[in-house]
Amino acid sequence: MDKKTSNKNDEKKKLTKEEQKQQRLDELKHTKNKTFFTAYKHALDGVIRAFKTERNLRIDYVIGLFVLICSLFFDFTKTEFACLCLTIGFVIFSEMINSTVEYIVDLITDKYDDRAKAAKDIAAGGVLISSVVAVIVAFFLFADKLTMATTSVIATIFSSNIYILFTIIFAVIILAVILKGFIGKGSNYSMAYPSARVALAFGLTTYVYIITKSILVGGVALILSIIIAQIRIENTKIRPIYMIISAIIGVLVVLIIYQITLMKPQLSSILNNILGK
Repeated sequence: MDKKTSNKNDEKKKLTKEEQKQQRLDELKHTKNKTFFTAYKHALDGVIRAFKTERNLRIDYVIGLFVLICSLFFDFTKTEFACLCLTIGFVIFSEMINSTVEYIVDLITDKYDDRAKAAKDIAAGGVLISSVVAVIVAFFLFADKLTMATTSVIATIFSSNIYILFTIIFAVIILAVILKGFIGKGSNYSMAYPSARVALAFGLTTYVYIITKSILVGGVALILSIIIAQIRIENTKIRPIYMIISAIIGVLVVLIIYQITLMKPQLSSILNNILGK
């Protein structure tokens, strides 16, 4: 009797597992897209989730948005603008496919396997190819139009007082080192805030915009500075507020130095009057 009872219990357990499996399959059927709006919602969820979880994809979005904004300042034909949009979409699409492959591989196995590595490497290779194609397309679309603008910007920067530029660079670095010395704890002072590279990046962005008065040039420099700050945040796991403080420090140093330069003649006359008295 005991054996028969145990066998019945085993059959009940097996039936229970099968019923659970069938229940999961039924639930999966309910999650399928029954209408267009359901499919749209799931697709939008995937786009947003990919943006929130993938750092490289966020960078692609920022660069793509910036390139689209820059295109407004150039006289693109409809065909050129279509090529630009297709290229941006191609890069984002390939990055999302790469992320999908990584998720699937990690879901299938948690051990090292040459085939899993090959799958991830091939998907990453697709992103690399799309990025190279994007650079080539951008070169042919923007090269001729940027030649004149770049030449004038470089000429403007070098025609300005170059010592102001080097004063800004050294002042930002020295101030960052001083603040790190006061604020930093332990022996790892280089990881303390403010970040010298972030402060310098935003400081130089401010200086370039002041000198060139170009929204396009200033925007490019600003995007690069934001990317530097983002990489710094993700590498050090530091709070974003500290990077914002670093950026503000860099901007303030540039504004103060530039303002002192503008007031130099007035300050000289005031000192001469004081010394004359």
